[in-house]
Amino acid sequence: MRRAYLVLCIAALAALGGCARARITTEIKAKGAWTRTISFTGQEKKEGQMGPSLDDVFVIPTGAAWKAQQTKSDKDMTKVLERTLRVGDSVDGDVSIKGDGNNLQLVNKVTVRRLAPKRFEYTETLMWKAPKGSGGIGELKPEQLAEIKAALPPGLGTDENVRALADKATGMMVPLIFGPGDPLLAVGLMHPDLAERRASQRIGTLMMSALEQQFGDKMTVEQRKSAVRRLIEGSFASARPSQPDPSAGPPDKSSSSGLTPLMFIVKTPGKVVSSNGELDELTGEVYWALFPEAASLRDVTLTAVCELP
Repeated sequence: MRRAYLVLCIAALAALGGCARARITTEIKAKGAWTRTISFTGQEKKEGQMGPSLDDVFVIPTGAAWKAQQTKSDKDMTKVLERTLRVGDSVDGDVSIKGDGNNLQLVNKVTVRRLAPKRFEYTETLMWKAPKGSGGIGELKPEQLAEIKAALPPGLGTDENVRALADKATGMMVPLIFGPGDPLLAVGLMHPDLAERRASQRIGTLMMSALEQQFGDKMTVEQRKSAVRRLIEGSFASARPSQPDPSAGPPDKSSSSGLTPLMFIVKTPGKVVSSNGELDELTGEVYWALFPEAASLRDVTLTAVCELP
């Protein structure tokens, strides 16, 4: 609920904002030293370009510790930065994303520490720095409040119940839409109809759970199903974009607002013994796919424990 359950429906519009992205790889070496490689890809800053440039979106790390290289194509450019660190070292802000007005939207902190002679733990935390509500998760609007109330049985649609339900639903759906994992928003960029179907399926399951937690046996299964159907159908209908206003002029080309795909990867010569990411059985790597808005409610922490040979 809130705006989180509406965002997926307009995901196809995200491509209009320019698609700067980053792939962040942490490779843990045999003795615990680790290499950090970050590949930033996006538009080169040019006069008259549409959408933000790579440097409008990311704060690119600088300093003698970083080895840098750059490649260009007709459509975009890629900046690759690499540095090697010792076990126990930490890095702050090598993934920093700008928000409106070049204020920071998201920052990170990463470290690799020793747990045992041959066991090491990677930890990376993503922290939201933009104002609350700027990640698509805003305060309830009167029309949204009315929509939720109308979906609930008589006597249950109080302001207190509606807000509590919205908080539960938002906490469940933000990772579903923005990641980590398999963010539905990514599907929406390429196949909006499939995204809408999966949203109905997955968000429906989460909403059924939220209603059961909130109201227990005060709502029957059929009442919960009816409420969820009304909420999902209403959100899809109200979120469909209207035609742009020609008098509004072109969008601000320097704004870095928009969706920024992030991919975090951990590589090791040993094996991953535990992680909250996804394991690629073929390569032995762990990865997390997400959008920055995943951290807009609370910090997102990525972890992996590796056993080295």
